[in-house]
Amino acid sequence: MARFLTRRYVAVTWAEALRLAALDGTPWSEIRQAENVHLLHREEWWAWWSDEQLTTAISLPSSLCPQSLSPDAVGLISEVWESYGGVPACGWATLARVEQVLSRERQPRQEDMDSYEWITLERLAVRFKDGSEGMLQCWYRGFGEGFECQIERIA
Repeated sequence: MARFLTRRYVAVTWAEALRLAALDGTPWSEIRQAENVHLLHREEWWAWWSDEQLTTAISLPSSLCPQSLSPDAVGLISEVWESYGGVPACGWATLARVEQVLSRERQPRQEDMDSYEWITLERLAVRFKDGSEGMLQCWYRGFGEGFECQIERIA
């Protein structure tokens, strides 16, 4: 399977990529292409691929809907994806390898925070698909119109 990315969309055929590029104003020379990749997991808004790339799922055919990630991995990826956090510090691949969140421990809130902004810190003990265990640290920062979620791996 091939993957084509325009500024806003993802396609699995060149013809569809050209159509979508016309919609979002992507010059055809700027359509990014990956050959021999496989869609491993798809949610409503994002898709995880065999080359460890997370893309939008907007415009993927509804017939392409594999579900290879654990529910906990999906939850963590969605938390970051749906926020203003950007790419997590630990990387999407780390989150995709989470098999189970074993525990969540909320850290105390700093009392001197501005009342229009909040920060929450959680420590997560996780088990990965290979059976190993690790710790993740999740930062949540809220502000007027949204929130940011950032996740990093800690020793």
